[in-house]
Amino acid sequence: MPVTIEKPFRIQIKKVETKMYFVSILYDKYVSWEFCVYTLMEVFHKDLEQAKAITDVILSDGEAICGIYTFEIADTKATIVEEKANKEDFSLRCLIEEV
Repeated sequence: MPVTIEKPFRIQIKKVETKMYFVSILYDKYVSWEFCVYTLMEVFHKDLEQAKAITDVILSDGEAICGIYTFEIADTKATIVEEKANKEDFSLRCLIEEV
């Protein structure tokens, strides 16, 4: 029985660079310090000290970067933050910016 050997082939794989996005919380002058800390811990998985430090920046500078994620994750986190804020009657907003 004859054996056929085919030529080896090469697979070309393109390296796709995933774009990353900053998620920032914008201060609205009405949100409570405690709500910011809780949200950072709950949504962005920051420990208490990190959450306090980021909250202090948000309240003093009006904005702080909370994390860097792919677009889908960044959009989801921003949506969750805004929904939580709306439930508490805060007008807190998030900003998503390409890195």
